Amino acid sequence: MYFQDEMLNHYAGGIERNLAQLKSLTLTNPFLHALIRFNFSYFPLDSVMAEQPWHVDVHQIRIIATSEEEGEPTPEGIHHDENDFICMHLANRRNIMGGVNTVYNNDSMPLASCTLNNPMDSVMIWDPRAMHGVSSVQPQDPAQSATRDMLLIGYNYAPDLQRPVNSQRFLASVKQALPCLPDA
Repeated sequence: MYFQDEMLNHYAGGIERNLAQLKSLTLTNPFLHALIRFNFSYFPLDSVMAEQPWHVDVHQIRIIATSEEEGEPTPEGIHHDENDFICMHLANRRNIMGGVNTVYNNDSMPLASCTLNNPMDSVMIWDPRAMHGVSSVQPQDPAQSATRDMLLIGYNYAPDLQRPVNSQRFLASVKQALPCLPDA
């Protein structure tokens, strides 16, 4: 279940959204774990915060556009995601025009824009300090549909976060897939 307040998301706020669970192969994917750590290493944190637990959300998003309907990566417009940090990574872009990412200050004034064109082109946002949005996408060749696949990783400082009671079996499978992880 994913929920955002209506004040943050005028389009889908106030609605409990059930998003598909990540597959086990995705959850234990060494590249995903390395990417989560890589992103984290760039956050401006003091040593105390860096050593405390963080809640991490991972969302795989596919935007589809056709000649009849534009794809709206951010139908809510310029917004915050309600995370401490958000990292947006392009996974794939096929037959797409548009999709310009723009970062704004908290007064909705643009600070920077870029188009993510190649896999792993990325944007990182310190969410309480900046807003963001993405322009609509259209097919370059209107005879074919277009897709824009993104991997979004949200980080929230959670010093009181406790491990789930039934997490030992999952942690053992993750440890087997990622032997470089420290013991829990």
